[in-house]
Amino acid sequence: MSRSMIGVATAAAVVCLTAVTSLAQTTTSSSETKSFEVLAVTGNELDVKLPEGTRELTVPDDFRFTVNGQQMSVHQLKPGMKGTATITTRTTVTPVTVTEIKNGQVVVRSGAGIIVRTAEGVKSFTQGDVDKRGVKIVRDGQPVQVSELREGDRLSAVIITSLPPKVMTEREVNATLAATRAAAVAAPAQAAASSGSARSTASTQTARADSSASNTPSTPAPARTLPKTASSWPLVGLASVVSLAIGFALTIRRRRVARTIA
Repeated sequence: MSRSMIGVATAAAVVCLTAVTSLAQTTTSSSETKSFEVLAVTGNELDVKLPEGTRELTVPDDFRFTVNGQQMSVHQLKPGMKGTATITTRTTVTPVTVTEIKNGQVVVRSGAGIIVRTAEGVKSFTQGDVDKRGVKIVRDGQPVQVSELREGDRLSAVIITSLPPKVMTEREVNATLAATRAAAVAAPAQAAASSGSARSTASTQTARADSSASNTPSTPAPARTLPKTASSWPLVGLASVVSLAIGFALTIRRRRVARTIA
């Protein structure tokens, strides 16, 4: 797409958005100039004498008063000063749609909103409009919340929405009902399937662990061997000591026997 076409499309989008906004809400403004006399100033709090009487006002920092032809903020004012102030009032009006349901029946209640069958047809209200507007719903003579409604409930209500409610055909209502019930049935089945899958996985892992433990061959304990630095010389020394001890014992015994004969 060329740059010129992009520019035209952007301009058209801005015009459409401006048109929709202007249709959605209107803003009016009015201005008036009042004379005043400052009685006291405390921060942004101002006590003034106006034509209609004495008033205590909270003045924003960007508001300007005219005193002797000079623009002053509230922090520059002093008791006794006289001047004028121009006050501009802006009013924004946003149109809304008020739908009165004298005797309706809830056809569908879901997270997306509610579908109500009335004498004027079947109407759908979004959950966002219901939540942010002052909606009073009456069931069996008692006020209830939207979350308390169930399919088949009879109710009367005044529902205020930003846009008119969607008027649905019987085919659309039946399709929404089928989708809602299918989702309600699928949720428990999916949860059960997830639980069964988790149990099967745990059992498989346990069986694999047991099989791995049983198939692992037992490793015999290594035989003790002498280190490479060991030798037989300590045994020879021990045998020599034993031989000397036996010879010494025989000599002592021989001497005792000779003394006895003598």
